[in-house]
Formats: sequence, structure tokens, C-alpha cells
Amino acid sequence: MIDLTQLREGGLKILDKVKKLFFILGAVLLVGCTEDENEVIPVVADEAVVKQDPDNYEWFHMTSDFIDIPVNRLASETEGKTLIELFDDERYVRNTYGSIMEAKDEATLKETIQSAMLDYDLRFLIAYSGTALENLEQMVADAYYSSPMILATVPYLQYGMVEAVEGKYFIHFNVLYTTNNIEMATIKPKLEEFYTGLELDGKTNDEKISIIHRAVIEQIEYVDGGDFRYHSPYGFFVLGEGVCQAYAIAMQMLLEKAGIESQFVVGYLTESDNNTAHAWNLVKTDEGWRHIDATSNDLGAANDEQVSLYFYKLTDEVASQYYFWDKKFYPEAE
Repeated sequence: MIDLTQLREGGLKILDKVKKLFFILGAVLLVGCTEDENEVIPVVADEAVVKQDPDNYEWFHMTSDFIDIPVNRLASETEGKTLIELFDDERYVRNTYGSIMEAKDEATLKETIQSAMLDYDLRFLIAYSGTALENLEQMVADAYYSSPMILATVPYLQYGMVEAVEGKYFIHFNVLYTTNNIEMATIKPKLEEFYTGLELDGKTNDEKISIIHRAVIEQIEYVDGGDFRYHSPYGFFVLGEGVCQAYAIAMQMLLEKAGIESQFVVGYLTESDNNTAHAWNLVKTDEGWRHIDATSNDLGAANDEQVSLYFYKLTDEVASQYYFWDKKFYPEAE
């Protein structure tokens, strides 16, 4: 039996580092450049926010914060204005957000959040005019879990909401990513080249899964590093190095390209001393949904047999011995 405490402690370790870095970079990413422009004005007391339920979305709470919306002091005329007044100021919106996106129902709101994060928008504002949002946290969590690429590339986000008038809300997001549009454009030809080299034509689904699993492990060298690129598809397809996020998103992208259903799973190693965060895949095999952890199956190139099958095609019952994850967001592996 493999002792998980001795496995590489990769996977999503950036959470603590990211939160520190996020605030270090905050002066640049969130509120401007100079000392005066960096001042944040607290939200006035009469601007309502949605109550958050601390008993739900355990993983989501590790990667997000509900905040009072910060105000960028971009010019002297912003002084003394409320958020609502600023959001009605086209100059302020243009300088702070670029533009205001709109959503008139919850389905469109969720799609708008998804689209913005898939476009790697660092900061965006949505004007929502649908029915009252009873649980903004659930809406954002559902959007966050809706896409493997969001789960794989968004290690931390902040969001907040103010009510402009009855039935109209402004919802604000600050998001940190492990990659960007330029890197993703670089990845595309690398993905195509790598996939073509697998020669999957004529193979069964399970054969394709096995080939992809082995190829991912043999392609990448595990690096326990804080560089964001090691936590992204760029780490795998361009650098050939990374932590569990790079393994799992490479598996996800290759499986999707092969037409195989797969989910990018975020959770924890249950047997680690410090609740080490981890990422792996939940794949629809011929036997049904099964957990596959390419990172933990990589024994290292120095081993005669680098590819282990110890964490390959696990049911939920077996996987629960090694991992904790928020099961309500994923299909069952029975």
C-alpha cells in the first residue's frame, strides 16, 4: 500500500500562497498604482449584501471571499460618491471595469460569470435585474464548478454585491488566474500536436483513457513550485513541469478532445498531515464514473515502471479513503 503522506504534496498548494500574493498584487490588479489611488473606501452601511451560508461549499470557501466592494480612487471627483453613483458614472466604469455586463435572469447571470472567468477577466461588473438573489454564494459556486477550466485556472476570487434599486443589483468580481489568454493561445498548437501523437483512432474509450493517462505521466516532471505556470495547462504543454493541477487539467483537455466525459476534481488528501489540497479527474469509463489520479500514479522517471495504477479507476467508496471532495458537484462513481 502506498503511504499517501509520502506522496508528492503537489496539488493546489497555491491557495495560501495565492491569497498572500493576491493582496501583494492588489495595488496593481485591484485598485491602481499610486499611494493615493490605492485607497479603498468602505461600502456605506445602507448598501445591502447577501448573507453567506458558512455551512455549504467547503472547497469554494477555500478559494473565495465575499467582500465589501472596494472603490478605486481614480480621480478627485469620485470622493464622496456612493458605489451606486460611481456605477452610474460611465467614466468610472470604463476606467475600473471597461464596461458593465448585464443579466436579466439567473441562468444568464451564471453564464455571464462563467464567460468572464473563461475569458480570464481580472475584474468585472455585472448589472443584474432579475428576481431577487437569495443566495449569491450558491450562484457563484455553481458557476465556479461549472467548468473544468475555471476550476483548474481560478485559485482565488472575491465577489460582492450592492442593490441599486429594488430588483436591480451590481455584482463585482476580482479574480486571480494561473494563466492568461496569451499563454492559452500558446497551448493550443501544443495540445493538438500532443494529441495527434497519441494515435487514438480506432481505440476503445477505455484504451484511450489508459493511453492518455500514461502519456500525461510520462510527459510531465513533477515540480513542487509556487510559479503559477506550474499549476496551469501551460506547465504541462509548454514547460513539461507542474503540480497536480497541471496533470489533472492536461488529462481533462485530452480526454475532452478524445470525446470522453471527464470532470476536474478539487479536494484534499485525507491522510496528509496538513490537509493538502489536491486535484484529480473523475472519468466516465466503460464501468461508469471512476476517479483517476495521474499525479499520485506518477512514481517518477527514475522508477523502472513509472506509471502506477494504484489510483486508477477508483469508485467513490475507495477514493474516499484517500480524498475528500464536495460530492454534490460531481457524478457518483459507484
